Amino acid sequence: MDIREIERLVDEEHWKSPIFKHGKNQSYYYLLSSFEELCKSNLSSSILNPSKIFEIRNLMDALNIALIWADSLCIEDNTDIDAHISDDIYRDSCELLYDYAYPYSVICTGYISYSRNSYDATVNDNTVIFDIRSDQNNSLISDLIREGSNSDIGSMAKLIPTFKLLNSVSELKKHISVEDGEIGYINSQEVSATYREIATHQWDVTRTLPTDWEFELFSLEDYKKFWISVTALCYIHFCSGLTITDSFIRRNNGVIKKSRKLIIDYIEYDSKLDRKTIDNILNYLTFNPKKKNVDIMYQPIVSMQNDMILISPNLFMGSNPERNLLSVVSTMNDKKYFNNVNGLETVMVSELESAVSYSCIAKHKKLREDLPDVDFAIYDEETNSALICEVKWFAAADSTKEVFAKEDEITHGCKQAEDISTYAMSDKKAFVKQVFQADTDEAVDILCCVVAKNNIRTRNSKVAVIDLKRIKELFSKHPLNDVINIIRNHEYEIPLAPGMTVTHKDIKYAGFTFKIPAIGFEF
Repeated sequence: MDIREIERLVDEEHWKSPIFKHGKNQSYYYLLSSFEELCKSNLSSSILNPSKIFEIRNLMDALNIALIWADSLCIEDNTDIDAHISDDIYRDSCELLYDYAYPYSVICTGYISYSRNSYDATVNDNTVIFDIRSDQNNSLISDLIREGSNSDIGSMAKLIPTFKLLNSVSELKKHISVEDGEIGYINSQEVSATYREIATHQWDVTRTLPTDWEFELFSLEDYKKFWISVTALCYIHFCSGLTITDSFIRRNNGVIKKSRKLIIDYIEYDSKLDRKTIDNILNYLTFNPKKKNVDIMYQPIVSMQNDMILISPNLFMGSNPERNLLSVVSTMNDKKYFNNVNGLETVMVSELESAVSYSCIAKHKKLREDLPDVDFAIYDEETNSALICEVKWFAAADSTKEVFAKEDEITHGCKQAEDISTYAMSDKKAFVKQVFQADTDEAVDILCCVVAKNNIRTRNSKVAVIDLKRIKELFSKHPLNDVINIIRNHEYEIPLAPGMTVTHKDIKYAGFTFKIPAIGFEF
């Protein structure tokens, strides 16, 4: 069977789920509530089995796919949602998340990479095997290693502090009540202090951006106050559910269901932000399933009929707030955001300058009107060599779609480096004179590369792309001519550690077995 015919069958497999027989808003509610109940189970299990924390991350990927499907397949419903979730509906929701949406999300990484000519694909009977193309450079493997290292259990534990949460439950239980099947809690200063501390710590351990950043409709400091207020509420709501032994009551109270006005009232009181700023941030974070490369993690607030909103606590508790905000703001044509990024690229140039000891350094050097500026360059008279660096700052990519979006931006940076290289090679002596005000000859060795912050995956065969941390390491250990040769020969890329190997992850779906490239460990 043809690979694209199999793709069509894969794209239709989830249609059989009974969840899509409900209205759109009702399906959203069922999926969010079931997601929360599954997260509670995995968080509790992670005490004895830390790897269970990864299930929450997988569930987030699955939830995003399931919500997009619901938007596409469910009819519009304008009635109030039914908050009660039967055992059958819970089973159907869990089945959709675990048996359909999660495996589909993994298979998508294979198909996207195949469509982008990063993977080859072969079909043997009912098995589809994706392999990294032989003409790919090692940056793809380097990124697989890097992405894996960014998702270790220790990092996840920082985002969701399991022990501290569970220890707080006994105290919180004194403030919890159940009336007519609904959980209520007293959100006093005494209760909220612990959870504000946890939320603030979560912000602090994940923050990387300058605190003075301004966007067009709010500042980063405004967003921090908003996020800590909402996340503290999410922790309280989530832990309140942990105090309830009745699974039916717990399941029906998994998500925060409030009117938009009440949410704004709460945030205004807790954060002291003005209502207009709160409203602007809410709009940025409201889930839009029709948006390109949408992800419920980046827009974790779901708008319902009658001005009601749903907030799934784990989408805030398990988030990297700055990174997720940038994923949204970068799509909003926010001019201040792009100015901020330019500022961070200037900071990167300063970091590069501080990492070298050569006297001939050029920064932000204009060449010609039709050419990009030289961001950073070094000339070493002793070895008669020059390194030209095009600098690119990116927030770390999370999903496969995001990685490829960053790759497109890297490709643009490579084109700029190629243009500079062509100009330099046309008259190397004149180029060195123009950029460094130094005299040399045509034997000078010149290399142009791209230096990137975070994801460095590239398919460009002419221009090397190296991340900032790695090139600083090279500068600290090698003379410039050796650094140039290491970069030119792609010897800077992250090697597979002992015991690591490029293998396949097997996914069974729609009657097929899909083998997706992954980093594995040999024991």
